[in-house]
Amino acid sequence: MQKLRGLIFFILVAICCITQTVSASTAGEEGSGKESWLRTGETIIYRSNAPTKVTVIGNSVLVPVTLVYQSNQVDVQLLLDTGASGTLINTEVADRLNINPSTARKMRGRVVGGAVIEGYQITLSRITVGPHAKENTAVFVVPHKGPAAKYDGLLGMDVLRGLKYSVDFEKQIIIWE
Repeated sequence: MQKLRGLIFFILVAICCITQTVSASTAGEEGSGKESWLRTGETIIYRSNAPTKVTVIGNSVLVPVTLVYQSNQVDVQLLLDTGASGTLINTEVADRLNINPSTARKMRGRVVGGAVIEGYQITLSRITVGPHAKENTAVFVVPHKGPAAKYDGLLGMDVLRGLKYSVDFEKQIIIWE
């Protein structure tokens, strides 16, 4: 029962609508040439259309992502989740990045069903998803409870917003447009 409860919790987080305080978007106007997927303080450092190899398990798409916090870097697998407003990592990943939670901003998020979860927000130095990289990106750190998951967190719309892509489930790649 405890394992099922933990799995349900992580699934709820996966389809959550995180309540977050975020800087205003710097969405560009149509034809302005400005990047429409940035938030204030974020910077794109690399961008191309090279496809990205992913792992497909059923309808789940696990995306290889590189996270950098200060001088620490880890490679993780994040679940592509277009229903998550923010990108989430679990505390084990935060530990690997040597993030000190006592210096982070505590946050509460509301998941589907109305439950409130607690975690904290940190700003990554860089997040790289396939051929796209952004600097100064805020992510949420939440504890993972229950059986081990096959992924390290969620890749949410805060990173995916403004990117055009399609998933080829048969070839197991993301095609960036």
